[in-house]
Amino acid sequence: MKALKILPLAALTMGLAVTPLWSAVSISTPTNGTVVSSPVRVDATNTDPSARSLSVYMNGILVTREWYATSVEASVDLEPGAYEVKVVADYGNRAVVASSKITVSGSGTAPPSTPPTAPPPTSGTSVAVQIARDMQGENEGHPHGVPLSYDWANGPVMVMGNNSTGWKAITSWGGLYEASEGNPATNTRVNIRNMQTYFLQKSSGKWLLLQNTSQPDGAAYVEDFSGDANKPANIRKEADGTISATAGGGYNFHFYPQDRASINPNDIGGIVVVVQARLIVADKSKPDDRGSARYLLGSGADYYPALTGSWPGNADHNPGVALGKMKYVRSEWRSFAMTTLTQSQLQNNPPPVNLSGIAP
Repeated sequence: MKALKILPLAALTMGLAVTPLWSAVSISTPTNGTVVSSPVRVDATNTDPSARSLSVYMNGILVTREWYATSVEASVDLEPGAYEVKVVADYGNRAVVASSKITVSGSGTAPPSTPPTAPPPTSGTSVAVQIARDMQGENEGHPHGVPLSYDWANGPVMVMGNNSTGWKAITSWGGLYEASEGNPATNTRVNIRNMQTYFLQKSSGKWLLLQNTSQPDGAAYVEDFSGDANKPANIRKEADGTISATAGGGYNFHFYPQDRASINPNDIGGIVVVVQARLIVADKSKPDDRGSARYLLGSGADYYPALTGSWPGNADHNPGVALGKMKYVRSEWRSFAMTTLTQSQLQNNPPPVNLSGIAP
């Protein structure tokens, strides 16, 4: 059963912002083309105070962000090598960017040439923490082609939560994107498995596993879901019964279980969605370029009136349950979760999710 697109909440509730003509982002330090030593100091300004945020990226990795600021600064430890510093002023539906290419001499401690290393896997009751953290903080990166006015482009979002307004079905979904800084890898795919939807019964306090698949369905949708345009996705079945896919060229990979699951709308105590993903080599006869891959993945869920049929309303989108944090996919298995519960609620009654050996 095909799911409809992810709900871009802010696009529905906010007017489009227009970047002022007088906006000017500039990087005073480091100067373009210079050779600098580590730690590298970054200083930048924006002449327009109406920008929502100023962010510093180093080789596409977010270093720091200041909200509603006209200046931003950072100090970054870097290994020797070539780097591109980008400062982005976010105006909601548009961004203004300044960049500076530098060479670092000497030594540092943490080169952001690849996405930051994930913390070690958690175990036992820490599964609750691992799930809850995907509803905290900001996205690890911005999905390519998604306006920053879409609130899920910036971080996790709670939508309908535990209130399905009487609707009796649910389905989980995932969204795979190239990162906004670009994805130079051409021989890397994203391996997906263990897509699970858990339902907490309010009446009994018991968890039910409603959906569980390692071969989700899906399609390649235009990155911002405009016009609901889509085409067949680049899906490959792997020997172990999982699937792999790619995204790019202006399209994401939006995936979901083949069938919706039935729920009691009056007994919703909580929802948890977890999916696991990792990077794999597409063609083993060619060079392994996983180290340069820049894929982001996030998970969520939608309510439906019934197990079959379309949503009898605005056909452009579904009412989301919630949307989890978008995180970089890495070479090791990593979990990507969404929940309607707080961390303390999950710790008091954790779902029976096996995340042993899975990085957060």
